[in-house]
Amino acid sequence: MWRVFCILFVIMIKTIYVILQFASILTLLVFLNAPLLFAAEREYVVPMEKSQWQIESRKQRECSLSQTIPFYGEAKFTHKSGYKIKFMLHSDELVMQDNVKIILQSEPPSWRHDDQVFNIGQFTFIRGHDALKVKSPYASRMLQQIENGMSPVIIYRDMADGRDIVSIMLSPINFRQALTQYRECERTLVDFDLDRIKNLALYFATNKDVLTASSKRDLNNVKRYLTLDPSILQIKVDAHADARGRRRFNDNLSERRSKAIVNYLYSIGIKKEMVYAVSHGERDPKYTNKTAVGRSKNRRADVQLLSVAPPTFAERQAMADARKMLRRRQLSERSIFNQPVSVTGAKKSKKKAPEKLRTIKPVSAHTASEPVNNEPPAPNFINLDNLVDKNNQKIKSK
Repeated sequence: MWRVFCILFVIMIKTIYVILQFASILTLLVFLNAPLLFAAEREYVVPMEKSQWQIESRKQRECSLSQTIPFYGEAKFTHKSGYKIKFMLHSDELVMQDNVKIILQSEPPSWRHDDQVFNIGQFTFIRGHDALKVKSPYASRMLQQIENGMSPVIIYRDMADGRDIVSIMLSPINFRQALTQYRECERTLVDFDLDRIKNLALYFATNKDVLTASSKRDLNNVKRYLTLDPSILQIKVDAHADARGRRRFNDNLSERRSKAIVNYLYSIGIKKEMVYAVSHGERDPKYTNKTAVGRSKNRRADVQLLSVAPPTFAERQAMADARKMLRRRQLSERSIFNQPVSVTGAKKSKKKAPEKLRTIKPVSAHTASEPVNNEPPAPNFINLDNLVDKNNQKIKSK
């Protein structure tokens, strides 16, 4: 009796397994909306003898783990400092369609009958060679499934007429050894983006010079970056302001912003001789000042980590004097006193005159078509910010 019961129990378990497999296949066909009678299947599988995982290590910056898929492309896991792990499928053939639906699942090997297919998620292809990008936590789940001996499978309809089902399978063979090296590389990563910290942009509110909490966190990461890269010799701070308001006010505002950053760097232990700050005011805008978005991006300070020594005190003084001279020259060139004067009736003088008028001598040394440049220069006490041109319009700063 006990023996009969065991046999019936085994038969029931196998029947349930077959039903589940059939249900998963039926669900896939319904999702892909492919006609069953005309469907064919194309598989891209890594052979057992060619299954290899490659490691690319950029310590403290990026770690990647990839596998080449014959006749298709490459599957790659990437973990970068400051970001979570992501998966990317590179196709040798250029994908020319958007929103191609795919199913991502992991399947057990054929000899593990008790394990079931694990559904990871549904995604879409995008145009280009890197058609599939999977972010965490799905990318982390894929990596765990491969570590457990499962094979992630990417399934979608072909992009020709949609009749064929295409499946791409990753192989877990020889994965454990590569995973060990990959984990060692991950231990060297940090929790912030090194490339971003090396060229940092800190933003301010309108007419404010107060550092935000995120700006202070980024400046703290600057100090951590210096411990990782001893080749950095200079921290350069370029403070800016938008074009609204008086120019002199914007000059003082950008100077206060640069001092706020410099003082905070000093407070966290940065050496004074490493820091070099320059205030630009509203000059040299990186974005347009005609829109609110552009002005918000111009209210910033750029912090760069450079591998060249900062300028000496004499060099800084010389560069500051050169900037002042340049500003004065630009203001003087835009002054109304240096604008050419157009003489009324100059075009009429070009008309042919009677023969007797050609012998008449001019009353002055200047002809009517030449500008008269005998106006006095602009006095030093005039506020050049309020100068207007000949059309009574305020001169805009370049």
